[in-house]
Amino acid sequence: MNTDMQNNTGNSDPLEEHVLHFWQPYTFKTAEGYDYLRRGFFKRLSNTLLRIVVAILFNPLNRMILGLKVEGRENIRKVKHKGYVFITNHVHAVDCTFIDCLIPFKRLYYVTLESNFQIPVVRHLIRILNAIPIPSSTRCIKEFLDNMDKAIAYGSVVCMYPECYLLPYYKGVRKFKKGAFHIAIKNKCPILPMVVTFREPDGIFRYIKKNPCITITVLNPVYTENMGNTIKDEINLMETCQTIMKSYADSMHNL
Repeated sequence: MNTDMQNNTGNSDPLEEHVLHFWQPYTFKTAEGYDYLRRGFFKRLSNTLLRIVVAILFNPLNRMILGLKVEGRENIRKVKHKGYVFITNHVHAVDCTFIDCLIPFKRLYYVTLESNFQIPVVRHLIRILNAIPIPSSTRCIKEFLDNMDKAIAYGSVVCMYPECYLLPYYKGVRKFKKGAFHIAIKNKCPILPMVVTFREPDGIFRYIKKNPCITITVLNPVYTENMGNTIKDEINLMETCQTIMKSYADSMHNL
């Protein structure tokens, strides 16, 4: 699994390369013993306070600036008493705020690239918001995965972008990596898929927006209790979720 998890962050498809490039003057590498879960009192307090700020700022801003609409909230209630893996396509620079505002009362962890911890200011904010770096060191991968297991056992949500790389306003669902599905099957926890789609601006947005408006749709949970813990099962689960999400995205963009 160590090599596979690292492969999950690599890419050969040009569509999987970052389109947005940020200034990264700092160096960062996940060390052994890294505090992934940040369960200390003051760390939890700072996370709660910053999430309140995010909710106050981004809830109205996302609706006013991006034209954000939310569908399928009822599907979150189906897994509200469990720890689970949350997956979504990665098509907007602030799509993590969609998730944070969508699931306000659960502890969230965002799995992200180490390179995001090299960006000034942002690296501190995402750390407080429980962003978790995928280690580039093979020997740290097991520790990373063990902490993801603990997060789910504590009833938290592990948020992952199976496409790995941001491609702004991409209409569709790209090829997945299987790290999220390994974690879900290992822990026999649900996967909750969300799809970000785009629609033509209407109403006042026709006059103030150049980019499409955004709709986020939470789909039905995919359960893993009866799945085996093999690479084949992980691939089958990955392909199932990718098919579900791609079919939904395609149907919305073809309206």
